[in-house]
Amino acid sequence: MTAIDSKTEFDFIVVGGGTAGCAVAGRLAENPSVKILVIEAGIGNPGDVDAITTPARAFELRDSKYDWAYKTTMIDRPEYTRVEKPNTRGKALGGSSCLNYYTWIPGSAATFDDWAAYGGDEWTWEGCREYLYKPATYHDDKKHFSPELSYIGSKGGPIPVSHSDLIPEVAGFRDALTNAWLSKGGVLTDDVHGGTMRGLWKCTNSIYDGKRSSSWMYLVGKPNVVVLSKTNSKRLLFDEDENSNKNKVVVKGVEVIGADGEPYSFFAKREVIVSSGVFESPKLLMLSGIGPRAALAQFGIEAVVDSGHVGQNLLDHPILPHVFRLKDGYGLDKHLLRAGLEKDAAVSAYRWKNKGPLTSGLLELVGLPRIDDRLARIPEYAAAKAANGGLDPFGPAGQPHFEIDFVPMFSDAFQWHIPTPAAAQGDSYLTVIVDLLRPLSKTGTVTLNSTDPLEQPKISLNFFADDLDIVAMREGVRWVDDVLTTGTGMRDIIEEDYPWPMPRSSDEAMNKMILERSQTGFHPCGTLRLGNDIGQGVVDSKLRVFGVENLRVIDASVIPVIPDCRIQNSVYMIGEKGADIIKAAYPDLYA
Repeated sequence: MTAIDSKTEFDFIVVGGGTAGCAVAGRLAENPSVKILVIEAGIGNPGDVDAITTPARAFELRDSKYDWAYKTTMIDRPEYTRVEKPNTRGKALGGSSCLNYYTWIPGSAATFDDWAAYGGDEWTWEGCREYLYKPATYHDDKKHFSPELSYIGSKGGPIPVSHSDLIPEVAGFRDALTNAWLSKGGVLTDDVHGGTMRGLWKCTNSIYDGKRSSSWMYLVGKPNVVVLSKTNSKRLLFDEDENSNKNKVVVKGVEVIGADGEPYSFFAKREVIVSSGVFESPKLLMLSGIGPRAALAQFGIEAVVDSGHVGQNLLDHPILPHVFRLKDGYGLDKHLLRAGLEKDAAVSAYRWKNKGPLTSGLLELVGLPRIDDRLARIPEYAAAKAANGGLDPFGPAGQPHFEIDFVPMFSDAFQWHIPTPAAAQGDSYLTVIVDLLRPLSKTGTVTLNSTDPLEQPKISLNFFADDLDIVAMREGVRWVDDVLTTGTGMRDIIEEDYPWPMPRSSDEAMNKMILERSQTGFHPCGTLRLGNDIGQGVVDSKLRVFGVENLRVIDASVIPVIPDCRIQNSVYMIGEKGADIIKAAYPDLYA
């Protein structure tokens, strides 16, 4: 399997080389005498894969060999159930930072402050903000933005970030959208990183100099980090002597399945850190006997620690994608999707000059609106707000209700059941994605399908379990539809719906459309959440697993309240903060 002797002992073992896992490993490796092993199920060389490093090719990665492609129950209501595949998560060193859609945005301060109820004051906005900025190095080579924005990445972090290129091929679309937004009373913003997010924003992305930035960059130049790629975790290994003699549960290592299909065991002198992601981390804990006793018993697994929240509290953002045809010449379809001179030119510009449409993350403009006036007219919303002490349930401290993504081309990554338009149907499309940022439905789960460590877990996002989420999504879709179809500028270039009309005038038809066409925003979290004790969560404020020694979880699983935006920046933050927590626990290594 590897040149590494399985008897080799490491100081730390990181199980999962994803977004947070690479950040943890890279920071712990800053002491060159510390030996770290990273177990990664996917490939170990994502930087050599053009589809991963080329920004505009991100949509090609869904359902590829670099995608876990999970089967997922999206909705499970009495009258409607939908199970789909694939639910994309990154299967490569760097995890989903190799497959995501780049947006670098932290979230609202007030939402982080909600984490205090689970993790204490050290997990509020003030306790987290330095770690939101620490991963990045901010670039504005063309000096288009205020130099004050450098604060979002001024510490020399390994992840280069920059604003979208604002490519000339879609300048007309950008101008039209900006004018439409302003004509409807919206505002513009360049800075969403200080704890407040509102308006139409020119994105900051994990892209620089025409290439994707991913968390594997933390490991560059760290010879004391060993990466075992194409290696799956099987179970955690416990110190039987410690467990029996001192009546406590102590983790000492991990058993894995190598690329050759054979089992191997590796041991940690200090700690094992589980960073396998929101679906695989709870699966590993349950296969190891850490989880709800009754659920484990169904598979004949003895509960080493009866931890009731393992695999519970799965959160994600439901989205509603919709497609419009644009007047020809306003989108990127012919530059990126269809064979022809424009696509040939784009490929040539990228290959020889590292410029052109292929450098684009495609999300140049993102909207972060509130729609209070529209919601206030809905009786169900008014009743819920009154029951919530007069606080808006979807943004109680003024957070945005939605993230609106405007992709000036047909994007099958968000609507894989809809056929890509043929050339005869026009050369320009707009994919609009309405993302409900603070859904009230919070009953998603990750459970076992079997005791086979290579079988995917059973995932239920359980979107729209609360009817009010449907109401909010419906009104958000209508709000942005009004901006696009009647706003100054956009109304002159927007054309018909694709491939079928939106039922704008009927609440019931809109509700049905949402249930049938909604998708995941690919922002899952919460399945091993922070807690004050084992009755509230799975890990404590130091990310230690309750009831177990020498074991931490450091990834999106620990998030107790979903950020009101894309979660990439938050997951990096957890990795950075977790690394500092570990360093503080070992002053002999990190004085």
